[in-house]
Amino acid sequence: MRKLRGWLYRQDLCRAATNGEWKLPKHILLAMAVRHLYRSKQLTTILQHLGHCETYNYTLDLEAALSEAFDEASTFLTPQIVCGEANKLFHVEWDNLNKSLTNVHGSHIVNSAAGIMMQEVVPELADHAKKRKLPDFDKKKKIEKRSTQVTLPELHIHTRVGPSFPKGSSFTHPIDHTALYDEAMTEYHAWVLARMLSSWHGKQKVSGQGGFISATGVRPERKSRIDYFTPIGQPITAKETVAELLDRTEVATDEVGQEHVVSTFDLGVVMKACPIIWKFMEKC
Repeated sequence: MRKLRGWLYRQDLCRAATNGEWKLPKHILLAMAVRHLYRSKQLTTILQHLGHCETYNYTLDLEAALSEAFDEASTFLTPQIVCGEANKLFHVEWDNLNKSLTNVHGSHIVNSAAGIMMQEVVPELADHAKKRKLPDFDKKKKIEKRSTQVTLPELHIHTRVGPSFPKGSSFTHPIDHTALYDEAMTEYHAWVLARMLSSWHGKQKVSGQGGFISATGVRPERKSRIDYFTPIGQPITAKETVAELLDRTEVATDEVGQEHVVSTFDLGVVMKACPIIWKFMEKC
């Protein structure tokens, strides 16, 4: 405790001696903590006048600088996601994120689309994977706060196009995986039969597909890495929104170094995503 107190006192002395030119951890962290906890400019200003923290405007500029540096560091990925050989499987899920707001004009719903990144990694490689660093940011550059989100350009598909498969395409499982496929299907059919027999008199004693996966699945050795995309401030069922999230998913997958894109949507989004993919096959 004495060491910590002395460390804080030394930072106060350095700040006072340099007339606030030195930006030290104590003053930055305290200002950020107070602003996030109380959202009070007056309280932060009082502490700043007493020499305990940075100014309220400094915390705003710092957060804006961090956000811009983060956007420039990578297209969509965060440092939590590893790239290259350490990646085992990179998976993206998108869903609607609606907020119900009430104000003097009444209640209304704000529609947006949110994405989550999930990654399975190779443990022995992920621990030594090269960390991506944020770029240096020009402190003198003035950052203007965006009042509105960027609106995506409208996308119209006047002629619906179906999938185009090469002649002789086969949609069966690979021959090399026949034994594994047959074993999994046998187990699944046995589960379905048990569920039908147990539900014969109206009482369902055997759970459905979710229970089948829980009972027959293998518990992973470690948790998946999870991070989030920046939300898209438009309805997820709009064609332009679906096209944007498809692009973001593809770019993020390419940056990870994975050949195939793995993404999950609900049925309403899939009905919009498939025609877009089939219409613009040259981009895939």
